[in-house]
Amino acid sequence: MATGSIALLAGCTDNGSSSGGDGGGGSAEMTYVYPGYFSNDASDLVPMFEEQAENITLDSQQTPSDASSTREYYINQFVSGSSSFDVGNMDVIWPGEFVDNGWAAEVEDPQGHTDNMVQTPIDSVTIDGTMYGMPIHTDANALYYRTDLLSEYGYDSPPETYMELVNMAQDIMDQSDEDLNGYIWQGGSNEGLTIMWLNWLWGMGGSIRQDGDLVVNSQEGIDALQHAVDLIHEYEVTPESVPASATDQNRQTFQQGNTIFMRNWPYAVSLMNEDGSAVQGNFDVAPLPKAEGNPDANNSCLGGWNLFINANSENPEAAQQFASYMASMEAQENMALEHSRLPVREELYSDEYYEQAEHLETFAEIVDQTSARPASAQYSTFSEIVYSNCNAALVQDKTPEEALNDAQEEIDSDVNNA
Repeated sequence: MATGSIALLAGCTDNGSSSGGDGGGGSAEMTYVYPGYFSNDASDLVPMFEEQAENITLDSQQTPSDASSTREYYINQFVSGSSSFDVGNMDVIWPGEFVDNGWAAEVEDPQGHTDNMVQTPIDSVTIDGTMYGMPIHTDANALYYRTDLLSEYGYDSPPETYMELVNMAQDIMDQSDEDLNGYIWQGGSNEGLTIMWLNWLWGMGGSIRQDGDLVVNSQEGIDALQHAVDLIHEYEVTPESVPASATDQNRQTFQQGNTIFMRNWPYAVSLMNEDGSAVQGNFDVAPLPKAEGNPDANNSCLGGWNLFINANSENPEAAQQFASYMASMEAQENMALEHSRLPVREELYSDEYYEQAEHLETFAEIVDQTSARPASAQYSTFSEIVYSNCNAALVQDKTPEEALNDAQEEIDSDVNNA
């Protein structure tokens, strides 16, 4: 068996290499560049693929954990026409941009894996009837909460509304002798904050689509951002450090044992249940709270990642083999059971697997309460405008209304009328 190497791309620089043929005959050496969040999965999946592949060596390289840095790395390679990597992980919001620019190659499915898949992930990579990525896992955000702390202070279930969460967090913080964080979430100036704002907006019954345009400065939009600001500065359940935080920083903080509530993604389950985790066996997940009067709001954000092939790859057939493998039952079982990913294969959502990974059943319910970010080749521009202005409100450089009015002016200029 060939053994793939795993390197770290500390920034947006090319440390990759690729050589060999196209995987159709002889041997091929292929390069896989993935975001840091996927490092544990890759450590399993790369050697598993190499063991069953014929004469393919997979060199694996890691970018930083956040999606924005990974996208920047890929784009730097694309615009230079580089074939330095062959395959990568594509967020569900990137296909429009990648395909419009000719960066992602068509992905084939000769083994019919998509016949057994949940439809939404397939739709996310299908443009004009052609697949430009292979779905590898889906995602939905949830409320993580400390079961031991809620029980100790008299609560038998997690909060279902925004203010129930605030009141519960304040009560536990007041009663506890520990210095606890009430509620942490992704507040840094990155994609995570756009999604947080959407979570609150959707939970208030709002929408960002109006007559075909993207609109952020609606009353619901302003109220959603005001709630985020109030969590920090009025209710004081969210620490002032949150506007500089990102997804995995939140996970690490919660895992240290001094936080009551956290909003995060499914991947955190397996990491926080590892030996040495301060919260092992003392946390659970629940649907995100919603605004009062909106119990049926679909306010979790649909996420997920796909395996895509660099259009400049010199190893397209080997890349196709890897894409197919990532959708196989073997790979999907590993991601679901060992790394708490939400699989894309329907047969993994069954009692047989729920017994092995309890989180699967809970997240299956949460997936039914999701909404999708707007499908647009300009989405990344839209999101950057939103998160930069929302972050300015969180640190009180702007009021929520000022922030979203400023954002709307930019969106009208750069997205709606582009």
